[in-house]
Amino acid sequence: MQKKLWLILLYSAALSAKDLGTFGETFPIVEENLLSFIQGKLIQLQSAGELEKHQKTIVDRVVKGIERPVAVEGIIKTRNARKIYYDPSITVPYDLKDHKGRVFHKAGTIINPLETHQLKRPLFIIDGDDLEQVNWAKNQKSLDPKIILVKGSPFNLIKTHNITVFFDQGGSIVKKLGIKQIPARVDQEGKKLVISEILLEEEQ
Repeated sequence: MQKKLWLILLYSAALSAKDLGTFGETFPIVEENLLSFIQGKLIQLQSAGELEKHQKTIVDRVVKGIERPVAVEGIIKTRNARKIYYDPSITVPYDLKDHKGRVFHKAGTIINPLETHQLKRPLFIIDGDDLEQVNWAKNQKSLDPKIILVKGSPFNLIKTHNITVFFDQGGSIVKKLGIKQIPARVDQEGKKLVISEILLEEEQ
C-alpha cells in the first residue's frame, strides 16, 4: 500500500511538470575578468597615445588635492561671537574586556576622555585664505596653538609664514564640536571643551 502511494505521488509530480517553452532570446552569461578589462583599457589608451596624458591627469589631480584639500562647507567668518561647551563623555554600550576576558569597563559606565588625556594646547580653527585670520593665529605663538585649517593650502602657509598647520579633512572636527563660525578657539575647562567663535574686530 505504501509503495503504491509513492508511485501515485511520483506520477502526479511528473504530470504537473510541464515544459512551458522559451520566451524571448536567451544569452549565455559571460563574466569578464576585471583585471583583463583594466589591462584592455590601458592598451587602448596606449595605442591611442593617451596613456601618458591620462597618467599626468591623475597625478595632477592627486597633487592638487594634497596642496589644496577640499574646503569644509557651511563654515562662515564670525559675525556674532559666541561661546559653547562640548562634553566628550560617552556611555559604554557593552562590557569592555581585556585580552584575558577581564571586564575593565561595565556597560553603562560613563567615560570622559579629558580625565586621562588633557588638551594641553589650544586649537585654532581658521580659514587659511583669510590673511586676517592667519595673522591672528600667527601672532599668538606664545600659546603654542595647534592651527587647523578648514580652507586654504597648508603647504603655502608653511612655506610663506613658517608655521605648522593641519587640515580638517571632511570637516570632522568642526562637525563634532558644532563649530559654525571661524576663527574659533578650543580650550579645555575642567571636564569640558569650551569653543569660542571669535569676532576679530573685538580682538583688536
